[in-house]
Order: sequence, then structure tokens, then C-alpha cells
Amino acid sequence: MLLQVLHQLGLALTVRSVLWAVAILTSLVVFSAGALLWNGQEWKTRRKMRNLRRLQTSKRNMIDQYDEKYAAPEGSSAAGPVRIKALFIHPVKSCGPIEVDSAVVTKAGLLYDRCFALAVDSSPKKSDDNSTLQFISQRTKPRMSLIKTELWLPHERSDEQDPLVQAGGCLRMKFPEPESATPLRQVQACIEQFSLSAVPECTFIVPLNPTIRFLRESDLQTRPFTIHYREAHGVDMGRIPPVAEALSKLKTFLGYPDQRRLTLFRCTPETLTRTDRNLAPLANIGSRAVHGYTDQQPININSIASVQAVSQQLPAENRPLNGLRFRANIWITGATAYDEESWKRCRIVPRAARSSKMESRRPTTLSVVCRTSRCTIPNVDPEKGVFSTQQPAEGKKMGLPQPSTALVKYRTVEDGNKAALGYLGMHTVPEDRDLQAAAGRKADLIVRVGDEIEVLERGEHLYGSTGDAY
Repeated sequence: MLLQVLHQLGLALTVRSVLWAVAILTSLVVFSAGALLWNGQEWKTRRKMRNLRRLQTSKRNMIDQYDEKYAAPEGSSAAGPVRIKALFIHPVKSCGPIEVDSAVVTKAGLLYDRCFALAVDSSPKKSDDNSTLQFISQRTKPRMSLIKTELWLPHERSDEQDPLVQAGGCLRMKFPEPESATPLRQVQACIEQFSLSAVPECTFIVPLNPTIRFLRESDLQTRPFTIHYREAHGVDMGRIPPVAEALSKLKTFLGYPDQRRLTLFRCTPETLTRTDRNLAPLANIGSRAVHGYTDQQPININSIASVQAVSQQLPAENRPLNGLRFRANIWITGATAYDEESWKRCRIVPRAARSSKMESRRPTTLSVVCRTSRCTIPNVDPEKGVFSTQQPAEGKKMGLPQPSTALVKYRTVEDGNKAALGYLGMHTVPEDRDLQAAAGRKADLIVRVGDEIEVLERGEHLYGSTGDAY
């Protein structure tokens, strides 16, 4: 009897001990995971942005871009009303985009689009403040497509004493860590990203509009740099110490040697550039077009049907063609392939109102000025950061680049730009009337996903045909 009691007591103690051990072990794991999160770069950054809210879309509107329901071959009947399928802004020139549900239209394009640019000194032998800085893009650094961008903005409950709130919010940039991660860092990345296959990332933030505090502390100055053929200007944000530290790692990620200088420029209202080619009629736009760090014009429109039509011209291994390779601001559906190339003016009309706030939105009229002459950037796979090619021909080591090979063959529909690798998409300029009317009501001019597009005028386009007509 006594032995039986002792045996049962031993079993009870064993079960209790196991439960206690499991509880202690679980607590240690949770505590360790929490400590890794709290001390990790991700949460340190999040704490700095605690008074800001991320600008993002409620859903991914391009996720079904390959669906055949959007196919509308050239010359066929239109599928229905032309509507905005998706909206994108690209805060940093040639880096990852941000998809949004709505966007504010300004004279210089969609608000926050191409308002930053990365630049490197043009000579590896002279890397100082007096060297000439040249913008960089996916044309030579395809891994730039892997640099993610986020915008974090103040909201109604933000603490106005927060320096980032006073700066109007911040840009956040993330990119894969250039060096091999330690086992502990790899575990930390898996916890931060809730994924066993997580890639450790570097992240840093940049104030959107540097205040006096940032200007004084970092000696921020406006400097020149070059974008293609023109001189651009911007505030050199690389002088902010935490930004400079992160740019050093980004330089390694992009494959630049230590002696090269990489920096980040911020465009300001004072450093906007006047458009000097493919000019819209002043009778329509009111005043000369200006833009930030876009190559040429404020807003770019592209069509899902047009991309699908180009996709059909590609080798099988290069299909389907991801429209995001073309980096447009406004993606449309409902028009037949390439129909947008005949537009001269169009109006974006707010969708059927569901609230009084929507009813107050004004239409947005755009002058369509020219086709978009393509470069090599559409050859970059935005998800992998590498150039795409077709299968090599027999006896060849390298395949032809795609989709530029197909674009040159099938989409050289004019000869206005001798350097163009085909044409796809349209450049547009906002017209002053709508901007001024919205300003008169102390409101923003806003476009949304789902808005309808009316074509007001049609005509022929020839890249560069206007010259400097002003």
C-alpha cells in the first residue's frame, strides 16, 4: 500500500516537473524572442516612427494583371469604360515602388513620386564634396529594384513635438544585408518578418522635409548632380549621420568600392526642373510643366492591355510580362491595346460617390504629350534584381535581352527618339485649371483607384516634335 502511494506520488511529481520545465522553457523562448525583437533594427526603427502611419494600399490591385479578362487586342472593340486599375508612386528614383489607393496630383506629378534620387561620384579617383555626382539607376545597377521604400506620414493623433512629425514624416528604405548574417541575426530576421526563409535587411529612415533642426545638426546643403543630359539639384541627405552610415552598407550592396561616395538627394519646390522637350500646349496646361527627378514628364500612364499585347510577342520563357517593369504611375484597364497612344487630352473623373467627401473631388485633366521611349530598365526582373534574357540560340552563351528585343522589333512605331528601345506608355502633364480650382477650395486634387478616364482629344504623337516651342 505504501509503495503504491509513493509510486503515484512519484508519477505526479514527474508530470508536474515536466510541465514546469515546459513552462520555463516556453517562457525563456518567448522572452528571448521578445528581446531579439525589441533590440532589433526593425523595432528600433518602428519606435522612432511611433507617431507616423504608413502610406499603403488596402489591397494589391495588380495581382491579377495577367488575367485574360484584361486582354483587348489592338483594333478590337473596347471592353468597357476606361478606369484606373492601380496607382504607384516611386519615392526614390529607380528603387521599389509604393502602391496606393489614392494619390495627390501636383504640378510636378503625383505627390512624393521620384522626390529622392541616389547618386554616386563620377570618378573613383576623386571622391569628395567637390566631385561631380551622377544619378544611378537600374540601367547599370539592377539590384536597385530590391531596395524597398515606404512612406510614413503624420496623422490626426500624432505628437507635434516629434521631430519626424515636424518634418512631415519620413521615407524608409530597406535592402538585403550585403554581408553574411550571423546565426543570431538570421533568427532575429525570421522573427521580425514572421518567415523561416527571411533575408536579413538593413533599414534606415530619412526625414521627408528637413526642419531647421536637421539642417543645423547635419549641415544639409543643396548640391548639383546630373540626371542624363541635365543638371539637377537637391538637398544632400547623406550628410545626416544615420543616413550616411546606412548608405555605406547600401554602397556595398550595390557593388561600389569603399572609396566611392554614394549619397541621397531630396528634391524641393525650389529645385524642380522645367520640362524642355515634348512640351504640352500652354493653352491647355496654363504654365510650363515642371518635374522632380523623373526623366522628363510629371506623370506616366500605361495600360494592362498594352503590356499583355507585348507579352504575346515574347518567347515563351519570358511570359507573362510583369507590367511593374515599366514603372508607371497610373495603370488603366478597359481600353484596347495601345489605344492610349492616340490620346491628346484626358480627364480622370471621380467614381460614383459613396460619401460626401468623394462628391467633393474634382476631375483631373491631363495633357498627353508623347509616347514613353523605353530604355533597358524593363529588362530588369523587379523581384530578383537581375536582367532578363531569352534562351540562348544554339552556339551562343547569352540570350537576347527581353522585353527590349521584342519592343524594338514590334513597338518601334515612330522615329522621334533614335535611342529608343521601342515605345510603351504615355507621358502626361496636369493642367493648371484643376489644380487652381482645388487650391481655391483649400483641397487637394486627388485621383483614386476605380476612377473613370474620359478621352477629350485624340491625335498623332511624335517624340520630340515640339522642340522648345515656348
